Amino acid sequence: MKIALFGGSFNPVHNGHIKAAEAVLKNTAFEQVWFLPCYTHAFKKNHGFASEQDRLEMLKIALRGRKRMKLSLFEIELGKKNKKENRTLTTIKAIRKKYPVHDFAWAIGSNLVKEMKRWAGFKELIKETRFIVVPIKGSEAWRKEKWLEQNNAIILPKKASVKSISSSMVRKLLSKGKPVKGLVPPRVEEYICKKMLYFSERDFTRRVYNAVSKIPKGKVSTYKEIAIAVGKPKAFRAVGNALNKNPFAPRIPCHRVVKSSSEIGGFSTGAKKKEKMLKKEGIPAKNHKIENFNKSIVRAQELKKQN
Repeated sequence: MKIALFGGSFNPVHNGHIKAAEAVLKNTAFEQVWFLPCYTHAFKKNHGFASEQDRLEMLKIALRGRKRMKLSLFEIELGKKNKKENRTLTTIKAIRKKYPVHDFAWAIGSNLVKEMKRWAGFKELIKETRFIVVPIKGSEAWRKEKWLEQNNAIILPKKASVKSISSSMVRKLLSKGKPVKGLVPPRVEEYICKKMLYFSERDFTRRVYNAVSKIPKGKVSTYKEIAIAVGKPKAFRAVGNALNKNPFAPRIPCHRVVKSSSEIGGFSTGAKKKEKMLKKEGIPAKNHKIENFNKSIVRAQELKKQN
């Protein structure tokens, strides 16, 4: 069987990874793409990594239903066995030894073509295995690299080019409170939201989002109550700032957080939109104030218990 190996940190897996794998399957004779998440990253040293369990779970979610794409734990298991970071050369030799009947090639995005000269054992590597290069939309300068011809690399046609997306881009957007819709598979986005990935355990924003996610449909809380719930009773303005940058709305229902005066307060897409969303959830408002406010509010003590 002809198998394309696709390595990386997948931190997180994104739509660019999936589109690249689809392009390989569509434009070559390779029958499967194996995703090989790394044990550690040779250059990144696991900086900003989600846990191994979370990275694998996101890959499982992204690959579900894609029969010609497979998650392989080979490189992770190899890293644990050797107790050190893996090199592509080491991986390709080991995987060929384990699966001698398969014909392997290594798939990369064109953004890595120039960087590959930094890879350990590069000269031996390009002799050891053939590479499949998926064009990334943007610069074409990589095509001039001499090693591509030396390697007899398979270069996919321009029509197979994929949009430039990176895991670091996704993480950066999340850290700035920007949405990542369209950059990662929807169910992966849900998983990131649920697990609050890429926020540190002590991160104030993470704690705010966790508290807000506990406000049930048909109820509201206040900026002050959220501040108390996360242990920063005077930081109600900071709570508002964090919610204004909520990249997971409406999964994290920041529209359910209002002022202590019962006024609806601000919202990133406008107060009218916020009022409409609340009414849809059974929270009536009049003159931009929540009716039956005291019966609708969830206090900090309740949020703490739920957390």
